[in-house]
Amino acid sequence: MPQNNQTLLEKTVADQWQTLPSGLTVIVRPMPGYSSTHVIFATRFGSIDRDFRLDGKEVHLPAGVAHFLEHKMFEDQDGDAFAKYAKTGANANAFTSFDRTCYLFTATQQLDESLDVLLGMVTHPYFTEQTIAKEQGIIGQEIKMYDDSPDWRLITGLFECLYHEHPIRSDIAGTVESIAEITPEMLYDSCKAFYAPGNMVLAAAGDTTMEQILAACERHGLMRPRSTEGCSGCGSRNP
Repeated sequence: MPQNNQTLLEKTVADQWQTLPSGLTVIVRPMPGYSSTHVIFATRFGSIDRDFRLDGKEVHLPAGVAHFLEHKMFEDQDGDAFAKYAKTGANANAFTSFDRTCYLFTATQQLDESLDVLLGMVTHPYFTEQTIAKEQGIIGQEIKMYDDSPDWRLITGLFECLYHEHPIRSDIAGTVESIAEITPEMLYDSCKAFYAPGNMVLAAAGDTTMEQILAACERHGLMRPRSTEGCSGCGSRNP
């Protein structure tokens, strides 16, 4: 963002704004005296991002990969991230839309520990054939649940009528058939392409400071410069 726009934003909403050497954008709104802090870690990767080039090769994703990846980010070799959040007392969640994926939590205590859970799970993905197969069953049930939602069926039906080929025609979660095509390689390619720091934003508001958030970034290697090469067409949309 140009400096003049950044300065205007800071003056307008009292946010503190930095772009780290890794390319990650960090926005903090200190609110001293508030009892809680809300943190969101977002990437410009949504359900419509299904075709891109990575390291010179064409990658074509089936419908539902961004949403599937959102689910899988909460699981690693050490267990489930929700169990880790439970130990810090944070209330965590995530969501996927057509153009972004967001991971978030609200904490009233142990903010540093909750930040470590968030940054750790998003920056260190872990996928296997076995864990993907398990998740395919879980998300398959979620897809069937949304099939019984009249308002959601109306939205997806409208997009199918309005667009002939655009991927917005597809349900964000995909279909039972499309998610059955997902492999660990697809998920790792998606992470490399779209979960690069330069394509992401970390924002926090509440009883915290820019210094505290940057310290968490330092602990997880997000202060180091990263290469911008590798993916063509990734993160080119406006946030």
